[in-house]
Amino acid sequence: MQEAAGVAEEFTQASDGVPVATHSWRPRGGTPRALIQIAHGAAEHALRYDGFARELTAHGYAVVASDHRGHGATAQYTGGFGAAGDDAWPAVVRDLHTVGERARAEFSGVPLVLLGHSMGSQLARDYAQEYGNQLAGLILSGTFRSLPGCESESVVRALGTEIEKNGRDAPSDFVPQLFGAFNDPYEHRTGFEWLSRDPEQVDRYADDPRCGFPFSAGLSMDWVLGSRKINDPAHFGRIPRTLPVHVAVGDQDPCHQGMTLVYELLEDFRYLGTRDLTWRAYEGARHEILNETNRREVFADLLAWLDQRFA
Repeated sequence: MQEAAGVAEEFTQASDGVPVATHSWRPRGGTPRALIQIAHGAAEHALRYDGFARELTAHGYAVVASDHRGHGATAQYTGGFGAAGDDAWPAVVRDLHTVGERARAEFSGVPLVLLGHSMGSQLARDYAQEYGNQLAGLILSGTFRSLPGCESESVVRALGTEIEKNGRDAPSDFVPQLFGAFNDPYEHRTGFEWLSRDPEQVDRYADDPRCGFPFSAGLSMDWVLGSRKINDPAHFGRIPRTLPVHVAVGDQDPCHQGMTLVYELLEDFRYLGTRDLTWRAYEGARHEILNETNRREVFADLLAWLDQRFA
C-alpha cells in the first residue's frame, strides 16, 4: 500500500472559457495503475469524495474530480448554485472530457476509468457515448436507467413554462420535490435520510451549504433532456462493447424504484453486447454507497474490480 498525497485544487479552463474547479489526488512515488475520474451527483460537489479518493491513492491509483457547472467552486462562474447557463448538460460532459484529458496527459499510457455517481452516472454514460474509446473502464454508482417519473411530456411542459415565465436561471422546485419524494420511505429528521443509514454522513450533507440546493429551471430541463438522450438506443449503442462496466447500488436506494431501473439498465448493456459487465446491489444500503455504513466493504469491492483489470 502506498502513502497518499493530499488533495490539490486548481481551475481547468473549459472549451468555452468557464473555469471548472478541479481536485486531484496523487499516490506518492511511481506511476499510478490507472487514473480514476469521478463525476459527482446532483446538488453536491467533488470534495465529498475525498475519503474514497484517498483510499484509491493509497492503493496506487491517481484520482481527479471536478465540480460541475452550478455546483461547488465552479458555481461562482456559472451564476451560483443550481445555475449553469445554456445547454448545461452537454457542456458538463465536455468539461469532464477536458478535465480527464488534461489529467491523463500527466501520465503517458495510464488508463482512464470514469466513475459516476447518481446524476454523475448519467453524465458518465453520456461521456462513454461521446468519448468511450478513450476510456478503459466505467463504474456507475447509485445509478438508475432514467429519472424516476421525471421524463414525461408533462414534466417537460411544466419546466418549459417555468423557463418562459421566469427565465432559465430562476430557481425551480424540480430537485427539492424529487429529493423529497426519495425521502418518503424513510424518517424525516433532516429530509436527506434516503442518502445513507449513517446519520453522521446525512448530517454532513444537510449542514453543507454546497449541498441540497435547488436547480434552476434551465438546469432541471437540461437534466431531463440529458437523461432522455443517453437512453436513446441510437446514442446508447455508441458505447464501445469492449468497455468494462460495473454497476454498484444499494438495494434500498429509492432512485431505482425497487431495483427496477437498475435491471433495465443492465438489460440495456446486455443488449448492447457489453463483454465485461458486472454488478452488485448491497443489502440494506441506500443511495450513497460510498458514504454508507458498509462503505469499507464497497471500497474493497471497487478496488478489487480495479485491481483485476489494472494490476
